[in-house]
Amino acid sequence: MKQNCYPFEIWPGPMEGVGKTEFVEAVNTLKLCDRWMTPFLRLSGAIPAERKLREFAADYLDSRLPVTIQLMGTDPDLLGKCAAKMLELTGAAGININMGCPSLRVVKNGGGGGLLKKPEQIAGFCRTVAGYLPPEMLSVKIRAGYDSPEDMQIYLPELASDGAVSKIFFHYRTVTENYSPAPLPEREQRIAAAVKLAGQVPVIANGDISSVEDAENVCKVTQCAGIMTARPWMRDPFLLRRFTDQTAPDAATGRELFFAELQKQGVSGGALIEMARMLWGVNSKNFLQLIANC
Repeated sequence: MKQNCYPFEIWPGPMEGVGKTEFVEAVNTLKLCDRWMTPFLRLSGAIPAERKLREFAADYLDSRLPVTIQLMGTDPDLLGKCAAKMLELTGAAGININMGCPSLRVVKNGGGGGLLKKPEQIAGFCRTVAGYLPPEMLSVKIRAGYDSPEDMQIYLPELASDGAVSKIFFHYRTVTENYSPAPLPEREQRIAAAVKLAGQVPVIANGDISSVEDAENVCKVTQCAGIMTARPWMRDPFLLRRFTDQTAPDAATGRELFFAELQKQGVSGGALIEMARMLWGVNSKNFLQLIANC
């Protein structure tokens, strides 16, 4: 994949439970992205041993692409210390704190999107983490709010003013909206509001961006600094490559090529079924045929 020459940043979204060794190898082999953000490493009690930290990031670092390592937790000092250790061990391009995961189990324990229950504490949380890191190394992946998008009027100006984060990956839905459908005008209105509230801090828009044309429109309308796409990328594996390579195959062909590469890399059983579900959907002929053959 050629280096991005677009006037905005293009990011593959991290997906918990998907980013296994074989998946990463398949993406790298087909050159489907030019940077990585890892799924989150969840911290609850203590910093994992150095060996485990290296292993967590190894698949992504092997690609020799820029890698941002994503962490999740409720203790900002623990996250900061682990982030500093990660940078020391891996030389990663950056650290990202997950404040957007809507999983009920994650939220119940106060992590991910659960942190947004107290929007007035977000900036201080990030400031503590950033205190353990070199400048410009911390970003945050966050949603519009917990129950209401009005929450971003509390936390975004504070994040913008104190310099704790160098980039904001903004998912336009609230935590309680999860992944429910929303009209595109509302998506763009929320992203544009976030860009304005974030001031000089770049905002990367996330949520339902499924084509090059859609990404271009979102960036033009909202003035965001870039886009991140996850689930749409899995339905169109060559989507990110299509920004810089006009010869990249269409979505249908791309799904077939990516699925074949996953099998070549050794993905099988339940993991292969899950990937088929993400690529084609549960009612597709491809998915149903795979189920029948298992």
